[in-house]
Amino acid sequence: MTASERRHRVEHGLVPAIRIANRTPERHSILERMARYQVPGASIAVVDDGEVSWASGYGVVRAGGSPVHSTTLFQAASISKAVAAVAVLTLVEWGEVDLDEPVNDRLRSWRLPDSEHTATQPVTLRHLLSHTAGTTVPGFPGYPVGTALPSAVEVISGTGGANTPAVESFIAPGTLTQYSGGGTTIVQVLLGDVTGRAFAELVADLVLRPFGMVDSAYDQPIADDRRARAAVAHDASGRPVPGGHHVYPELQAAGLWTTSVDLARWLIGMQQILRGERSGPISQETAQLMITPIGDGAFGLGPELGGEGSLRRFGHSGGNEGFRSQMDALVDRPVGGVVLTNADGGTTLCGEVRRAFAEEYGWGDLGAPPLELADVDPAVLDSYTGAYVGPFDRPMKLLVADGELYSPAPYGRRRMFPLSATTFVDEETGATLEVHAVGGAVERIAVLVDGAELMAFTPAVRS
Repeated sequence: MTASERRHRVEHGLVPAIRIANRTPERHSILERMARYQVPGASIAVVDDGEVSWASGYGVVRAGGSPVHSTTLFQAASISKAVAAVAVLTLVEWGEVDLDEPVNDRLRSWRLPDSEHTATQPVTLRHLLSHTAGTTVPGFPGYPVGTALPSAVEVISGTGGANTPAVESFIAPGTLTQYSGGGTTIVQVLLGDVTGRAFAELVADLVLRPFGMVDSAYDQPIADDRRARAAVAHDASGRPVPGGHHVYPELQAAGLWTTSVDLARWLIGMQQILRGERSGPISQETAQLMITPIGDGAFGLGPELGGEGSLRRFGHSGGNEGFRSQMDALVDRPVGGVVLTNADGGTTLCGEVRRAFAEEYGWGDLGAPPLELADVDPAVLDSYTGAYVGPFDRPMKLLVADGELYSPAPYGRRRMFPLSATTFVDEETGATLEVHAVGGAVERIAVLVDGAELMAFTPAVRS
């Protein structure tokens, strides 16, 4: 089968997260799903047989704007962490830093406050790169264009106009995997303290240039001569973010502007090192260390990990204001893929494209097992309809039509599939909704992800 034929199958083979037992999976084109999720633009690159097999842009850089190309710049968001981890480990190989020394021994411009949690086990680079350091601040909202930016030191100190609190310890290092962009920003500060170099220049020298990522840079704010090539960020309703995007001084955590092709080059470079087919910028042994599970196995030293046996994979997801992204590659086979989007609705789109990649290029089954749906009394479903409010006044509305519970969205119905009379699964995200009712009246609806409660909604004005 030709690359063109495989591309067509991917572009028209997107499937939802949820599969229903005894039902043929629904398939959609990427343009159909972009319209559904209010995503104006996307860029895709596919790795096959150790090279960029094909790459393409879809939609526009902003509503009513010019087309997206495979070389359009997007914010990679947290993918930045995996890419920059190569620079950190290069310095480890050079002996300039040590994975297991206390970071406070090398920090000069700031230090992690001492606490009972670090009394016997100090925080190390190994902890910070694998999100097992027990540090706070999961992520960053960024700053509107034109805002005075805090330095990285001010960000982790919670000072100088930083819009996130100070980073501190909340549990003993090594005891829990807890995603921490705050911890990643400690690494950024440490690299500056140790080398005396600007982070963006350091990573360009140690990672971007060696991997041939010619269109990529950790430039925040984005350089004037590159801004014309950049996609505009959009919210969940497809509206442009004021100023075009947010700015992230947290460079290692969220600061990379890149293209789908450049990220594919990073994946290929990592695969070549892992196979022993190229030398530098890190050794094969260090690359293997990067993809060795730590803690609960969700992360290595930088990348997110998944799959088993011959289908092990590495990569990372990303989410900045108005940008969503995903990259993956198999460890033992020269295949992978990248998808970048310019809207908050891109999270679900990335997941659907990723499953199309997996099906076409043999990554293994990335979907959940098919669900057996329950029969629920229509009167019970009707009792759940109404308006609800969650954290930060986030609204949610539930309605019933054609015997199905759903939440209305700008693009149509977002169905909630019943596992029981009180438990439902969101067809797009896979999140579980648990309804808590007394005497037929709903008191709260809990939203669970991977079995843990993420948020809860309570009744507002009934509709």
